[in-house]
Amino acid sequence: MRKTITRIKAIVKNNKVTLSWYKNNTLFNDASTDEFDNFRIYRKEEDFVFGEDYEEFFLNNDGTDAKLIFQGSLEASNNRKYMFEDDSVAIGLTYSYFIQTKTSCRMGPVPVRVRDPEVWWSYEKMMSRLRNLCEQSNGLARLSVCGRTVKGRDIPCLEVGSGSKTLGFVGLIHGGESGPELIIPAISTLLDKSPGLFQDIRIVAIPAVNIDAREEMAQGTPWYIRTNHQGVDLNRNFPAQWETIEYGYGLDSSDTSAVTYRGSQPASAPETQAVMSVFESNPPDIVFSFHWLASICGLPAGASISAKDDAEYALKCKNIIKSFAKGFSPDLDFAEHWFAFFCTAGSLSSWLYDFGKIPGFDLEQVDNQDAKISRVDQTDRALILDYQERHTNALKEVMIELAKT
Repeated sequence: MRKTITRIKAIVKNNKVTLSWYKNNTLFNDASTDEFDNFRIYRKEEDFVFGEDYEEFFLNNDGTDAKLIFQGSLEASNNRKYMFEDDSVAIGLTYSYFIQTKTSCRMGPVPVRVRDPEVWWSYEKMMSRLRNLCEQSNGLARLSVCGRTVKGRDIPCLEVGSGSKTLGFVGLIHGGESGPELIIPAISTLLDKSPGLFQDIRIVAIPAVNIDAREEMAQGTPWYIRTNHQGVDLNRNFPAQWETIEYGYGLDSSDTSAVTYRGSQPASAPETQAVMSVFESNPPDIVFSFHWLASICGLPAGASISAKDDAEYALKCKNIIKSFAKGFSPDLDFAEHWFAFFCTAGSLSSWLYDFGKIPGFDLEQVDNQDAKISRVDQTDRALILDYQERHTNALKEVMIELAKT
């Protein structure tokens, strides 16, 4: 059945949902039609569970149980595109929208999730915070571009200090996980309160790698997005143990339809190439890669599984994580399960080991109450503030110990 409108989209910005759509090709040139004189827009609050539900959740939804939120005329730009703004939505909820013209059925669903912009930073917010950090750093911080995403967005690289030891940070290898919300505030706080740390330690941070996927989620895509816009899992795309196919999560990393697809060849993704270019030009002493879900992460920290029999490397890694844990969870004794070898073939941490036995860690999250909250995309501002402080303290402890070596 031919529909009267096409290209229906929903985007969230400033806690509002903006719907847009076009007249279809046939009716666009029909000056006599009154098909678009009276729009009806419907909205339904969805019981969508992040991490469990994906696109399939919205299939076969005809909108018969959705509520009418607007009826009336709208003016078309260029005689074809319509827009409608809904400012009556609530943060933390997922909605489906449906649009109806004079003779059409309800067209949709158009799913969207309204996320807190302080919890899920947009690209615009991240770049603004990075520029402000540099302006307030008294010349200690420098911002550059290390590459571009599939969709052409600049991937920022932040350098702070000029010490002989280098500490690396990488965020948002996966778009639905963590990075800028933790990395940038931690560096900013230490620049303000402990600038002397940067005399011995140089920090190199790539706060967001999979920027395209994160931007989709910040703008309202309800489900978790793992891959870049080539369908590549960037944490399987690094040139490390490429002959090994991974079968984690019941998936096959050589399968182009899997969300753990490693790519057509090593470092095929431009985002992967950007990260490698930063660390190849000036090899770091330690790298933390931020993972877990919904903008928070912590312990356990994982190193390359291929390094599990390297006793000297294992001891070095464990001591680093002990320093991290001292700041991150100061009230707890170090737990052995906070460090493990679980980073797979093609991961950043595995590449760092192969490249130069550089201690590289994927930061995940213990299965505690915080993990349960973030797993279903319910991270709130209080939790973000808590984890920003914890990562600030962890970074400080690692910097202090690194300066001694």
